[in-house]
Amino acid sequence: MTPQEYPDALPPGSTLLWYEIRKVLGKGGFGITYLGRDSNLDQWVAIKEYLPSGFASRQRGHGVRPNTPNDAKTFEWGLDRFLLEAQTLARFKHPAIVRVVSFFRDSNTAYMVMEYEEGEGLDDILKRRKVLPEEEILAFLPSLLSGLEVLHRADFIHRDIKPPNILIRKNGTPVILDFGSARQAIAGQSDQMTSLLSLGYSPFEQYDTTGNRQGPWSDIYALGGVLYRAITGQKPLDAAIRISARLRNERDPMKSAEELGRGRYSVRFLKAIDMALMVLETERPQSVGEWRLQLLGEEDAASPTVLAGQPAGVTVTGVSQSPLPATKRKKSSWRSFIASLNDFGSEPDAGEEAAVAASGPQAASPPVAAAQAVVSKPAIGRGTPSGAVASPPAAAKVGGGSPPPEGAGRSIAPPVVVATPVAAAKPRAPRRGDIWVEPFTKMEFLWIPGGVFMMGSGKNESGRRADEHPAHEVELDGFWMAKYPVTWAQWHKVMKCYPEGEVPDAAHANHPVERAIWEEAQKFLRQYIRLIGTRNRLRLPTEAEWEFAARAGTTASFPFGDDSRQLGKWAWYRDNSDGRTHPVGEKEPNAWGLHDMIGNVWEWTDDWYSESYYARSPRKNPRGAPFGEIRVRRGGCWRSTASICRVAHRNRVSLASAGEATGLRLVRAEEEVK
Repeated sequence: MTPQEYPDALPPGSTLLWYEIRKVLGKGGFGITYLGRDSNLDQWVAIKEYLPSGFASRQRGHGVRPNTPNDAKTFEWGLDRFLLEAQTLARFKHPAIVRVVSFFRDSNTAYMVMEYEEGEGLDDILKRRKVLPEEEILAFLPSLLSGLEVLHRADFIHRDIKPPNILIRKNGTPVILDFGSARQAIAGQSDQMTSLLSLGYSPFEQYDTTGNRQGPWSDIYALGGVLYRAITGQKPLDAAIRISARLRNERDPMKSAEELGRGRYSVRFLKAIDMALMVLETERPQSVGEWRLQLLGEEDAASPTVLAGQPAGVTVTGVSQSPLPATKRKKSSWRSFIASLNDFGSEPDAGEEAAVAASGPQAASPPVAAAQAVVSKPAIGRGTPSGAVASPPAAAKVGGGSPPPEGAGRSIAPPVVVATPVAAAKPRAPRRGDIWVEPFTKMEFLWIPGGVFMMGSGKNESGRRADEHPAHEVELDGFWMAKYPVTWAQWHKVMKCYPEGEVPDAAHANHPVERAIWEEAQKFLRQYIRLIGTRNRLRLPTEAEWEFAARAGTTASFPFGDDSRQLGKWAWYRDNSDGRTHPVGEKEPNAWGLHDMIGNVWEWTDDWYSESYYARSPRKNPRGAPFGEIRVRRGGCWRSTASICRVAHRNRVSLASAGEATGLRLVRAEEEVK
């Protein structure tokens, strides 16, 4: 190491506490990693120094200082994240995660001391060999997946997986290096975006410096990019270029792994890489466990066995939910936690004011619930969710003979008791009217067969707005949709707590969740998936799925027709709600058995809002604009006018603004249920 090579580096022989600097191992835009000697334990260590070159530089001696007064805040922000990262990593003991043994502040910066690992960077291996055979990749991939899974279960995201940050030890095992928490923290404070990304490996959601869209799926994209590089000899195309093509409804300009690796790698392996590299985060595997199944055909050890799409013969029985504690309901809006987002506010609805909201406390992570899903024909009519029905007759069976859970409340309809299917029976495809019951919360989902419908409002529809046209034909695959919006009882069972300012009492257990800002809805989904296993991935409906299900085969303004005077039979809205939410299931369902699709509470969809999207929407399974600043909610609420409750009405709302009556309803796609 010479001063000319690394002018900002500490010179060899420098000491930090009892560590002696020997040489530079590597340098990036956010720090320098040294080979050091621990004089106390007489062993080699790797020492990472926080030194973001765009914002700070070495002064005389060892000291580090921000380059300008304006850089000081950004420097300190990243420094705090660097120390938090070190503290978090020190808790992990996994062969694929670099081991942090100490961390400290010195010379106006911070240092992370790690075990020194001998080996070769995957980037150097790929430079030398160009590509790797599948059997060699599969020799180290399971350990990488296991390490990532451990990080994600602790709510920690790497954020900078790429070949230089994967070391292959001499024994062939991998270790993940150089986490990106400080980089992401600085990204949120700086406008130097492109220097903070690893182009080709950074997913598009990392361009959003708030970090609100990032999750395990972000690391999955990056590791998918590493595998793409390992099999094709080239890194993936920059996500910004790909998303730009998606916005113009053009073909993805990046060739797929399946196309480039055909004949040299297994089809399963190539398809799994392509799934990880889906440009929209909602289209990727949402957990390592889910992706592992696609890659290796191995079950996630933490995932329960879930049976769905059963042949005729499986029944829905009475179930119960954990009751809400009998505490006083407290009305208060949630405080905003996304300070960096512009407050677009929600579109006013008959005097409705947007409420800026905050994310609630972190949810606990109880053990995964192992159970089975069941399918039956529903009784269409007014009723209550599964969590409030009575116990079934003693002869009824759930999941092949397990004793039925205890329940309380009134019964929807007597369950149909039929023979338990034999193990060798071939599962049939789901049919309209089938119910899938998620075992943990007993949330009921109805099968919505795929089909074609006209989305948007007709030219002569009363109350029509500009963003509802042109009416256009849409084709959708089938999916499962929750029969009711998420209730407070279901929320509490999953989260074990309530969002800040919300303390519903027992009388509101069966009311729909309200004031759910986007981030709280996403937290609920992530925690729900953790509890029930990665094969049970749930999500919000797309706008197209929501409208298709709400219409239930009609082209009218409302699910029941065009006469708004009949709305009170199907919905809680301004004229009959008495200024509040009501228990779900009290109004008539639509023709497909779904309750409260209009009125009571608004429902989030998974789409970014674009006023002109309908003019360029793809016909098959549209997913909305590829990015944006505001989302779409649907259905109207208890304070909405009849016109707002039309099934074609679109309501735009910022991520941090939910108003007083925004909830959520969940869906699952058919391939996710199998």
